[in-house]
Amino acid sequence: MNGRATRWFLAVGLILAAGVAEAQPMGAPKRERMGTPMGVPMGRWWESPKVAEQLGLSAEQRQKLEANALSQATAMVDLKASVEKAEITLRAAADAQPFDARRVRDAFGVLQQARLKLEAQRFEMLLKTREVLTTEQWQKLRETARERRVERGRGGPPAGDTEPHGPGGMPH
Repeated sequence: MNGRATRWFLAVGLILAAGVAEAQPMGAPKRERMGTPMGVPMGRWWESPKVAEQLGLSAEQRQKLEANALSQATAMVDLKASVEKAEITLRAAADAQPFDARRVRDAFGVLQQARLKLEAQRFEMLLKTREVLTTEQWQKLRETARERRVERGRGGPPAGDTEPHGPGGMPH
């Protein structure tokens, strides 16, 4: 394959990869729209008086949720910046002349690792949230998030949650 054909295939591949990446829940606003694999909203939902009342959150629980968010904030900013830097590096590698496929693959590997670290941090934050809530509050939060998705036309079960649930949130 000549260099022009190689660059064309790479460009198509990068466009497809970018489309797949864009469809993934990476940025905070999109996370709020899509929810999480556990079916709860991202963001500072406990600050909403309506949500706090629906869940019956105590002042102590709200304080713990806030402390968890603040303790993770710096790490999240750094990890998001790492993803953005890796994206810039990947674009630069793909556009470089002469073209070096190995350099592009290496840059893509760095981007994948940066995204993995960011998602792992988000997941840990979600686990800390779950530790603060009672089982009933957790289930109510999941149900509230699902109802919001349905109202906004993005209904159905959260990603990875394809089985219907019966009483107590257990799969049928």
